[in-house]
Amino acid sequence: MTDIKNKQEEINDEKELDNLFSDFKKSKLKRALRKAKWHSIFRNIVISLLVFGVVLIGGSILNRAIVDKMSQPVQIATHEFNQISAPNKYIGKSSRYQGILSGKTEYTTFKIIEGKVVYTGENEYSYGLFKDNCIGTESPLILGQSWDAEALELQRYNELGQREMIFFYPFLDYPDYKNDLQLLDNIDSNKVIEMALSFDKDYSMEEVNNMLPQNVTLSWYWVDDLNEQEKEAKKARIVEQRHVDGTTQTVNSPPGLRSEWTAYGIKAYDPNGTPIEQPEQRFISALKYGMEYDTRFKYEFERVFQNVAGDDNEINKEDFRVWGVVVTEDTVSLKSLRDLSFIKAASLGVITNKY
Repeated sequence: MTDIKNKQEEINDEKELDNLFSDFKKSKLKRALRKAKWHSIFRNIVISLLVFGVVLIGGSILNRAIVDKMSQPVQIATHEFNQISAPNKYIGKSSRYQGILSGKTEYTTFKIIEGKVVYTGENEYSYGLFKDNCIGTESPLILGQSWDAEALELQRYNELGQREMIFFYPFLDYPDYKNDLQLLDNIDSNKVIEMALSFDKDYSMEEVNNMLPQNVTLSWYWVDDLNEQEKEAKKARIVEQRHVDGTTQTVNSPPGLRSEWTAYGIKAYDPNGTPIEQPEQRFISALKYGMEYDTRFKYEFERVFQNVAGDDNEINKEDFRVWGVVVTEDTVSLKSLRDLSFIKAASLGVITNKY
């Protein structure tokens, strides 16, 4: 009996030992599986992060390259358009903002009045697939642009309080002309001024250079950019207006004017205030360069080029006919422009201190 009992106890001990090792093996296997599972999860996370980082960096580099390519036509066209327009005004500091397949550039503008830099505001342009589009602008008349002689009733300004310069076409007769040269007596002698001069007829660039007094700075030439049909549209005429109730009314449409915001011409100085050698060539290259890009300015680049070039479709210095200029100087020097017979009108622009 005792042997049987001992034998049974040995069997039970062996079973307990087997169970103990079995539990240990199971526990060890679970730990191994758990460790392998967490290792796999960690490895997948690391791989995912690496892939995400590569995609993010690569996508960012690719997006930047695409946006840069999208921005170039608009950037170039904007700078070249400023070169053929914007009397005495230049593009200053630019700040670029990048989005997903789109971007925006904000830039400031300034004028140079006898070496003095005068801030004139800021603007922006967008590009890409998701660019911002302006759907309309509203402002009171005093901040608007002048289009015809009716605008002479109210002097326009920009939002900085700087006067809008206007030009008068030499081929039109106006009921009234601006002669802001008369205002010089009311302006302090320590001020420097820009002024738009409109001529009695068109002149060559050489003629203009010889006609103006040497004590004033010629900063910009207003050039003839219109064809015969466009010139005809600027004349005063009688038009018939139709009202919503079906009735009509005959009204007189006044002769057109040219605002500094819409005039085209040749800059005599670069953005650093240095005289440009052969400024007409810089104007021509701006037209040609601007026509290469499909932007919102393309039509105007092409129109101005065709109208200046004429039938031979080539532009040289003799093709430019000058209708007016922008000059800068102090009040005393500008008084020398009074009573010059070829000056048909004078429109005051920015006034600032000498220093």
